[in-house]
Amino acid sequence: MSESQTSPVETKHGLSQHWPVATLALAVVLIFAVAMMTFQVKETEYAVVKTLGKAKVDESGEIITYEPGLHFKWPFVDQVWRHDKRLQCYELTRGQIEQITTRDQYQIVVSTYILWKVGDPGLFMKRFKTTSEAQKKLDSLVRTSRNSILPQHNFSDLVSVNRGAEIEQIEAEMLESVGREAMKEYGISVARVGFRQLGFPESVTTKVFDRMAAERRSRSEALLASGNSQALQIRSDAERKAAEILAVAEAEAKEIRGQGDEEAAKHYAVFKENPELAMFLRNLDALKETLNEKDTLILDTSTPPFHLFKAGATDLGKEPAKSK
Repeated sequence: MSESQTSPVETKHGLSQHWPVATLALAVVLIFAVAMMTFQVKETEYAVVKTLGKAKVDESGEIITYEPGLHFKWPFVDQVWRHDKRLQCYELTRGQIEQITTRDQYQIVVSTYILWKVGDPGLFMKRFKTTSEAQKKLDSLVRTSRNSILPQHNFSDLVSVNRGAEIEQIEAEMLESVGREAMKEYGISVARVGFRQLGFPESVTTKVFDRMAAERRSRSEALLASGNSQALQIRSDAERKAAEILAVAEAEAKEIRGQGDEEAAKHYAVFKENPELAMFLRNLDALKETLNEKDTLILDTSTPPFHLFKAGATDLGKEPAKSK
């Protein structure tokens, strides 16, 4: 047998030796094919498939946005467009710190930021190719709105004691102006437009401090006046209630005294008929008040009310025996 010829046994033996390599190569090809034909969408992003540069649409003509998960695509034909669906914070770069004149001709220094996200992926994709293009458009919209709304407000709105509420009102006006156009024209949902920095040139700072000090003095005086008014009202109410209580107490006292006088009059009428009994009862009450269980007194029995201890003193209508 020549050297160039290989027996069937040797051929079979060679294939059995190289099957792991062939299997690995086939697995790599399959993985590559799956990777080329599928794409994954994350929870935090939008995804749109473009076929030959045109986005896929549904039966109604709306661009299809894919839910999170694994999806199919044709390799080399379909391209996947993605964008983050979370809120993004963008601080204006062009004119980031800019001087603006208020309605009463004061200069202020402001820097602005915007919180935004994609609201309509189809419209957003038609308008912009990259996020930076969207940010440039937002930069223009916010600057236009800010430079239009701030000059409508006075300098006092920004340095008053109610500064927070006034600035929130201005920010709300800007949000309404920017958000309406951004969503309608560009598919951008704007969550907030706010001021990151609000300052004043050096020439205005002294006036700012003076105005703030004056407003705080005025506020302090108003609070003191209100406190004094409330204190006066409280004192007046307390005096009125005290007078009412005293009047009620005096009326009750007069009523009690009247009842006592009435009862006393009844007793006086009885005692008037028998004066000796009245004096006896009065002396007996006096003894009860002055003597306790363990008291020891050494007194002359001729001293009222202790004369009751004499023999025969309790016999009314008779003279008590005289002490020898």
